[in-house]
Amino acid sequence: MVKVLETFQKTKNLFIDLLFPKFCVGCSGEGEWLCSKCAQNIVPVVSQVCPKCGKLNAQGRYHVNCRKGIALKGIIAAAYFEEGPVREMIHNFKYNGVTALGENLSVLMANALARNFQLSISNFQSIPNDQLKNFTNENYLKTEKCKIENYILTFVPLHWRRQAQRGYNQAELLAEEVAKLTGLKTAALLEKRKSTKRQAELSSRSRQENLKNAFFVKTPISLVGKKVILIDDVTTTGSTLNECAKVLKEAGAKEIWGLVIARG
Repeated sequence: MVKVLETFQKTKNLFIDLLFPKFCVGCSGEGEWLCSKCAQNIVPVVSQVCPKCGKLNAQGRYHVNCRKGIALKGIIAAAYFEEGPVREMIHNFKYNGVTALGENLSVLMANALARNFQLSISNFQSIPNDQLKNFTNENYLKTEKCKIENYILTFVPLHWRRQAQRGYNQAELLAEEVAKLTGLKTAALLEKRKSTKRQAELSSRSRQENLKNAFFVKTPISLVGKKVILIDDVTTTGSTLNECAKVLKEAGAKEIWGLVIARG
């Protein structure tokens, strides 16, 4: 049943692409989902902050005093949510089936990894939008790739019912694209067995309770000594990423980082 619903959604999205012209999500100009002019208005995050207190901290690490009850080491955000067309890109990618924007968004995320983990990325020629290529700052990149064999890219899972309705998991698509750009291995480490309310509809106090016992590590997967980069589209309080990180930590992961397009 799930596969049938997913196939239907994908077929519907294909017909939409064929029947309706593309309009830029930033300015509504016809021809492409993101025009070069609007792409230039995206502001990448150069200085990361502690996800708890919001003060500057390298790599988006939690300050020591902010890490109580937190399994994540930090959360890296790629771009500013309120600047340029980022909000519209995420909304259309996530809810309107414009999965093509995942390529643009993944470039932002790959560059954020390059800046904060000093990865050398040489695959940007495969990305169609020339303007987004320019976000790569060579000052942040080493001439050779750092040792990344112990890092695994994974993503926040959706409950099967919601994924069937949407036709795809936006975080999974982002992880696949970031993996192509960085050379990192990607794996579906988690599953969501509990259907929850949308986090955006809840108060910050209710969000953690809403996600309690929702996520599980797939078996049989050994994460002992592994470093994990956990991808989602947007984070607000970090509750979703932290709940996922807790079960990854319990499964033996050495450290877990969050990677998102933006902070909402």
